[in-house]
Amino acid sequence: MNIYGQLYKLPSVLMRGGTSRGLIFKDVDLPTDPEIRDAVITKIYGSSKNGQIDGIGGGTSLTSKMAIVGMTDTLGCDIYYTFGQVSTNSQKIDYHVTCGNMASAVGLYAVEEGLVRRTEGITTVRIYNTNTKRVMEVEVPVQNGQVVYEGDFSISGVSGTGSCIMVNFIDFGGAITGELLPTGNIIDTIELDHGQEIEVTILDAGNVLVFVRASDLGLTGTELSDVMDQEDMKKRMEDIRVRCGKKINLYEEGEVVTPETHALPKIAIVSESADYMTENGERVDKNSIDIVGRYISMGSLHRAFAVSGAIGLGAACKIPGSIPNQVMSPSNQTDQITIGHPTGTILVNVHLEASNFSYRLVKGGIGRTARRIMEGDTFVPVDLLDTNSIHIKNKEGAQK
Repeated sequence: MNIYGQLYKLPSVLMRGGTSRGLIFKDVDLPTDPEIRDAVITKIYGSSKNGQIDGIGGGTSLTSKMAIVGMTDTLGCDIYYTFGQVSTNSQKIDYHVTCGNMASAVGLYAVEEGLVRRTEGITTVRIYNTNTKRVMEVEVPVQNGQVVYEGDFSISGVSGTGSCIMVNFIDFGGAITGELLPTGNIIDTIELDHGQEIEVTILDAGNVLVFVRASDLGLTGTELSDVMDQEDMKKRMEDIRVRCGKKINLYEEGEVVTPETHALPKIAIVSESADYMTENGERVDKNSIDIVGRYISMGSLHRAFAVSGAIGLGAACKIPGSIPNQVMSPSNQTDQITIGHPTGTILVNVHLEASNFSYRLVKGGIGRTARRIMEGDTFVPVDLLDTNSIHIKNKEGAQK
């Protein structure tokens, strides 16, 4: 039964994908009405003005993510994946952004749940991402018909090791705005509230990204959360972010824009490679990286670097004249870019092609680890629901 006393039971799986964590829901288990669906999900996460103490959300953008999964044959895919960034302090979910970290969990989930046929060696899950209307391919290791969980692959920001799950973004340029360079320019100049003019590179590579030189903000680029999350710095970055978003028409006229209500564009502060200490007290050697990046998510410093953000930064590094290209190591002439971030490093592979006086991001890939943490039922009050809108199928496929 789905109704348990005065509570509604909703099946879900809690998974970590890369440096993100959240619930994965099957579409057939969710209310079909979008408003009711989002009310149910934000209640599960506990999102309110008091934070997320009354739910499973961890009070951060990294732990307030979710995925809806269903079957599809769109563009030759096996499943579809809708990502949602759940607000920590309001009943809102932003579907205008995607997450490559959670995509690694979705790929693993699809193999575990039998949504795709397992292939010995590597099972490739073709995923149609509804947020961007683009294809992702997630490669899950399989041996003797079973998922391989153990391995020696590690990622910064996550303790321990596991098997490497490759997440590939296929032709993701212009997924949100229609163009890899939404303004048609490699460099744009933005005038801030206090009159300062600042140069930016705006790139649409799955998520819309704004790249800013650290030096233009009076930073070295190796700063950590104690500096990056100061209120005056956050206000300056939000000013840049909103002005860039308006410049490329991401918002409706008169719309109130905050980090909680509008996840895009994202901000990345970049600088030349340098030695620095991470948030965990570990040393990053400047010779081991090509560029230093600081990624801002929902108004605060991301402890690592988002997968889509890393692929976007890698692509920008290969565009001559862009801000990331200007500051990255000039000796790197390959498709591999190593980014130094607050808790370590991340390696991204990008393949960019020049096309009609612009560029095309053919493919971007990155290795992640993922794991299933918990599965079962989550509970919400029945009064959140219009039970007639709930479309649930039992194991035999019959509607209850």
